[in-house]
Amino acid sequence: MAIHSDYCPISAGVEILGDRWTPLVIRELMVGASGFNEIHRGIPRISRTLLSQRLRFLERHGIVHRAGGTPGRSGSYTLTAAGTSLTPIVWAIGHWAAEWFFEDPDDEDCDGLSLIWRLHQHAIPAKLPPRRTVVQLRLTGAGAADGWLIIDQATASVCKDDPGYDVDLAIEADTRHLQRWLLGRAPFRELVTNGHARLLGPSRLARAFPTWFDTSTFTASMKRAEQHLTRETVPA
Repeated sequence: MAIHSDYCPISAGVEILGDRWTPLVIRELMVGASGFNEIHRGIPRISRTLLSQRLRFLERHGIVHRAGGTPGRSGSYTLTAAGTSLTPIVWAIGHWAAEWFFEDPDDEDCDGLSLIWRLHQHAIPAKLPPRRTVVQLRLTGAGAADGWLIIDQATASVCKDDPGYDVDLAIEADTRHLQRWLLGRAPFRELVTNGHARLLGPSRLARAFPTWFDTSTFTASMKRAEQHLTRETVPA
């Protein structure tokens, strides 16, 4: 039986969500991850053992449903009705942090492989090229990494190793600044103008690349953060 610090629904809710990792597990399921490895790639700093424990915890509490795997394939995870009802709460946490506490990434926040994975999660299917398009990303600076985005049939997938296809577009970018763009803190043209990103390939693909991804999720919250800062710095 759960032991509540006091008899209150908020206290009961904190028992489910009140640790560092559980909201992030729910976040990954919200944005389309289903397999254990997919979830882990979205939260690389959690150990696989701890992730397994968190998923079992959520399954026991009716937040996550696990479908059994088949020979040679692991099981998959989906949010239950109770889990799905948590999605606006998790998004609200992000919007609140973006407005009041979120800053530019430090070196320890930069992880190129995670950024490439996040790119494919932000892809807008209707905006992706209709034909198979291979994008090579070479990220520099803190968290430097190489990776490939394979776009095919309105979906994007990620390869950490050379997939062996001809590259249609190559991108060299500073990890920190590409993260800022993906989270809506800077327009892509600013990265190019300031030398933080360079695109090598046909101009039609280079121009289109930034439009393939949704960078608007937290934009309104970050604009409100700027307004708060402006009001605080205006002399009385």
